[in-house]
Amino acid sequence: MRHTFTAMSYNLWGDWDLPRRTPALTGLLAGRAPDLLGVQELSPGAVDLIDAALPGHARVVDDAPGWREHANLWWDRELFAEVEHGLADIGMPTPDRGLSWVRLRHVEAPDLAPLVLASAHLTFPGNAEEVRTERSPRTEQARSAARELNRLAGGDPVILCIDINDYARPLWAFYDDGFREPFGTLGRTCPITHPVTPRLDKPMRWEGVQVVEKALDWLFFNGALRPRTAEVVDYFLDGVAPSDHKPVTATFTQGAVA
Repeated sequence: MRHTFTAMSYNLWGDWDLPRRTPALTGLLAGRAPDLLGVQELSPGAVDLIDAALPGHARVVDDAPGWREHANLWWDRELFAEVEHGLADIGMPTPDRGLSWVRLRHVEAPDLAPLVLASAHLTFPGNAEEVRTERSPRTEQARSAARELNRLAGGDPVILCIDINDYARPLWAFYDDGFREPFGTLGRTCPITHPVTPRLDKPMRWEGVQVVEKALDWLFFNGALRPRTAEVVDYFLDGVAPSDHKPVTATFTQGAVA
């Protein structure tokens, strides 16, 4: 038995100018309708927007504020069902922010092992402590996330939706613990995911950093998953981008592949 499905990671840019971005964000999500979605920089308004754009999806429902203010996870109810969820501490300085995860069972392929879907957003390089010390916390945050995911999964498949806010050592930390990403696995390089250009709706705050094109957004996976496709989505509606990040999407197969 096998199951092929899509997954998307998306940094939503919080609530910055969200009313003007709503048509574009709704159009992207409704048009793509990923089977699995993990987001970062969430806001309460965006939660309601995603629920409306993906009416066939469920998400983690929890009273802890981080699930409406930092990260959450959505899944197609016809394909997956929640077993349990949680929020793990991986050394983030922001309260209620960490490794958000949910364990999902396959509705139409019950013989397959459950899947752990997670989302994380590593600390921005411009945070006050890093500016003061000139030391990055992201590699240790990545190692903590990888260890916790492998512990939670116990050998079952894992997909991590992440804004890594870096380009080298945190990625290597995931590789050290057995994680891979679809682009490299398929023999490709990942296109840039940030910034979206042209960005006409917010002034640059970090000149020399924000203007550098970079791949910050990733779908890491571990366990018995095979990536089939990978894409960084370029989408505008009436000249407005849904976010300052581009979403990353991939198709995975779990189970035996001929």
